[in-house]
Amino acid sequence: MSPGPSRRAFMAQLTAGAALASAAKAQPASGIDTLGPGRAPDDDAYWRAVRAQFLIPPDIGYLNTGSRGPSPRSVIAAQFEAINAYDRDRLSYIRNVASIEARELVRARMAEFVGCNPHEIAITTNTTEGMSIGTAGLDMQPGDEIIYTNHDHASGAQPINLRAARYGVVPVVVDLSNKRFHPPKGPEAVVAAIEAAITKRTRLISFCHINYTDGCVMPVKEICALARDKGIATLVDGAHPPGMLQLNVHELGCDMYAGACHKWMLASMQTGFFYVREELLDRVWPLNYSGPVVGKSMYGEPYPPGSTLERSQTAAKFEMHGSGNFASYASVPAALDFHNTLTPRAIEARVRHMAARVRASLREIPGVRVHVSEDPRMCAGLVSFNVGDVDPKAVNDTLWDRHQIYIRAVTHSEIDWSANRVSLHIMAHDGDVDNFLGAIAEIAKEHQV
Repeated sequence: MSPGPSRRAFMAQLTAGAALASAAKAQPASGIDTLGPGRAPDDDAYWRAVRAQFLIPPDIGYLNTGSRGPSPRSVIAAQFEAINAYDRDRLSYIRNVASIEARELVRARMAEFVGCNPHEIAITTNTTEGMSIGTAGLDMQPGDEIIYTNHDHASGAQPINLRAARYGVVPVVVDLSNKRFHPPKGPEAVVAAIEAAITKRTRLISFCHINYTDGCVMPVKEICALARDKGIATLVDGAHPPGMLQLNVHELGCDMYAGACHKWMLASMQTGFFYVREELLDRVWPLNYSGPVVGKSMYGEPYPPGSTLERSQTAAKFEMHGSGNFASYASVPAALDFHNTLTPRAIEARVRHMAARVRASLREIPGVRVHVSEDPRMCAGLVSFNVGDVDPKAVNDTLWDRHQIYIRAVTHSEIDWSANRVSLHIMAHDGDVDNFLGAIAEIAKEHQV
């Protein structure tokens, strides 16, 4: 075991933290307002001004929002202020900021952002929490089946396997590893693969809105309509679309949707949301819970009328589990302010513009294989690719060591999947994209791909 940090190192960390706080507060929380709504997706001067809202050093190309979206200055400042306020005057903070009414306001704003009713949504710690609730919250019998795909994230797949191990439900895996799905010619093949897995025992279909492996935007509406016609519930892993795409969960037609706020939405870590369609609310049980149970108190008596009882009958019940991180919670409305100022429409247009350029340019580099579709229904801000047979980790290391460009590799030997993945979001400007494409061309040439 390595020794802990020295006193000098510890003090250096404290100094760095203080500098970060100062840098975040140097830009007022409303500073983004000076930019106004987003302009044309190719207006690089405007989007460079947006990039300046982040603390990312100018010599770093941050192209990995799919793992973590760095927060802009206004969101960081909101978190610092929440910490200060909570420790400075806790009573006032509890009454005015961490109150039930304040939480209701955050849920209402989040609901408007993702296209649902306030009583259908809860603020969670991450996508995994929502996927776990959605998987375990529905009543099932041993032998009932849950469908998922082998390009789902473990956050969606492993709660299913856990339920199978404990309660005898049966996981049914749809194989999307075949090369015909990378890229798919259209959504029909994916829908057909899901439909072929359905049996009389299917109770839930769980799948990603955007596959984190290959960047494929799944045909959510079609899959959910198929399931609804057969009386099957749907649970969508929405780790990536919120903050990347304009989102309306009602239009998607899903029963449940678990989303992240710390990726493309740019809120802090430990933030996400969980949507449950109104008609399904009384069928989805919370996992970590301390509120009224079937309308009764901890003593088995009818719970007195009031806000607590009312919240236990809405999606707010998924938040009723004790103390939380108020600073993280405070980052959510600040992130919504940031997105709504730029407008989700302009952000999506910018993301799609950069991703389209990257896909087209990568395809022109000899030996580079792009796995995501060109069909606009099936592609967005994640682009997966390989540089010949070069190990994706080696590609990542070269990008960072030589060019200070940060992307991700996704590898699953079980399904013979190993690829690089680049995320294109609003903290990247045209120069970052130029450097990335030039670096990939350089690596391909060196390896004579």
